[in-house]
Amino acid sequence: MLVTAIIAVAVGVASYAVVRSDPFAERSSALFTLDLSSLYEIDPNLIEFEQTVEIMVGLDEVRAISVGPEDKIYVAGERMIRVFSPEGRELAVIQTEGNPTCLAVGSVEHTSPGRIYVGTGKRIEVFAPHGESVGVWDVPVSNPILTSIAVAGTDVFVADAGNRVVLRYDESGELVGKIGAPVVDGEGRVFSVPSSYFDIAISSAGLVHVANPGVLRIETYTFDGEMEVRWGEAGSTIDDFFGCCNPSQFAVLPSGSVVTSEKGVPRVKVYSEFGEFECVVAGPQQLDVAKAELGDPRSVQAKAVFDVAADSQGRVLVLDPRRKSVRIFTRNSEVKVDSEAKADSTESQPAESQPAESQPAESQPAESTK
Repeated sequence: MLVTAIIAVAVGVASYAVVRSDPFAERSSALFTLDLSSLYEIDPNLIEFEQTVEIMVGLDEVRAISVGPEDKIYVAGERMIRVFSPEGRELAVIQTEGNPTCLAVGSVEHTSPGRIYVGTGKRIEVFAPHGESVGVWDVPVSNPILTSIAVAGTDVFVADAGNRVVLRYDESGELVGKIGAPVVDGEGRVFSVPSSYFDIAISSAGLVHVANPGVLRIETYTFDGEMEVRWGEAGSTIDDFFGCCNPSQFAVLPSGSVVTSEKGVPRVKVYSEFGEFECVVAGPQQLDVAKAELGDPRSVQAKAVFDVAADSQGRVLVLDPRRKSVRIFTRNSEVKVDSEAKADSTESQPAESQPAESQPAESQPAESTK
C-alpha cells in the first residue's frame, strides 16, 4: 500500500503540473515509465462480460458517449454528435459550434426526454432530440474545464475539473447550486482533481455520484450537496483503484450498479452502488492495450482513456479512442441465453419448412448458390 501511495502521489503531481496547459492531452509530453506488467493479466474467472457488437463511429477524434431513450447511442467529437441505433445504424449527425468535451442525453424521466446537452469550451450547447439548437448556457466561473454532464428529472449537473466543482442547473439553464465549492477563497476544496478526468452520474436512487479521482473513490451526494455515501480504495488489486486519479469515467447500470473505467492501467469493472466489487467487464488485454503501453505518460493518455455508458439492457458501452469505435459488452449469462434462444428457435421450425430431402449442390438452380 505504501508503494502504491507513493506512485499515486508522483503521478498526480506530474499530471497536475501539465493539465492546465494541456487538459485533454493533445500534446505529447511523456513523464516517466513505470513497470506495471504485474497488473496486466486479470483472472478470467472475474471477467463476466464479452464483446458482442462494435460500431465504427466515423470520427478521428472521439470525446464522449451517452445513451438516450430507446437506447440510442450518442458519440461526440470533432464539432459534431453522431447518433446510432442500438444495433449500430447511423441515425443522425448534429453539428456543434464548439468542440465537445462531454455529453449527456435526457432519459425518459427527464422533463424533455431526448434533449442533448454538450459541453463545449466555456458553455453548454443544448439541442432538441432531432438536433435543433434550443439554447446555449454560460458557465459563470473562470477557466472551466467541462468534463461531464448528468441529467436528472428537472436538473442538469455539470462537472468542472478546472474549478473542481459540480454545477447544478435547472431545466431553463439557470445556475441554482454547486457541489464541492470552496468554503472561502479556494480553501476547503471537497474534490481532488489532479487531471482533466472528473466524472458524474445520476444514481438509481436519484442522487449524484461524483468521482473524487485524486483520492481514488466515488462519492454520492444529494442534489443540495450533502454527502450520503463514499467508497473506493487505492491499491493494486483488482477490486481497488490504481494510479494517479481514478476512476477516470463511470456509468450506472439499470440495476444501480456502477461501471468504472480506469486510466493508466485500463480496466472496466462493476461495483454495487455501495462499492462492493462484482466483476470485470474488460481489462487491458480485452481493450487491446499492450503491456508496454500501461502507465500515464501524456503521449498516450488521451488515446487510452475509455469513456463508458450503459443502456437499458444492461450492456456496457465502451468508447474506444484508439479504434474510433463503440465496443458493446454483454454479460456472459445473457449471451448464453440469447444463443440458446436462437438455437431453440431453429430447432422448433415446422417440419414442412425443411426440404424433403437434401439435394446435391450441383442440382440446385444457379441463383440459389449465389
